[in-house]
Amino acid sequence: MQKMTPIVRFTPIAKQKLAEALKEQNENGSYLRIDVYASGGCACSGGYSYGMQLADKPRGNDVVEDVDDLKVVTDKNNVDILRGSKIDFIDTLQRQGFKIENPNVQGQGCGCGGH
Repeated sequence: MQKMTPIVRFTPIAKQKLAEALKEQNENGSYLRIDVYASGGCACSGGYSYGMQLADKPRGNDVVEDVDDLKVVTDKNNVDILRGSKIDFIDTLQRQGFKIENPNVQGQGCGCGGH
């Protein structure tokens, strides 16, 4: 049986920052919810933007996967959009935060800043 690609994978720094956030909020059993929104923005981003938040529990239409000891949850309609994405943590003078690199979206790296 072929192993399925996880919904997302984390860079080491992203995994560290998420663990710190969970510890800070004392929610070691929480889920990391990843939402996908149709943004209608830059064509190179496929019209998607993303949101991440900690959640207490999954919703009725959610898919849950254990990725690197983190419980990742997203709506089942987002799974094919997200599958194989990489989550990194960026810390520059202009921006600090998580960045989702989605291989399912064409034209990444255009410089629009929307993905």
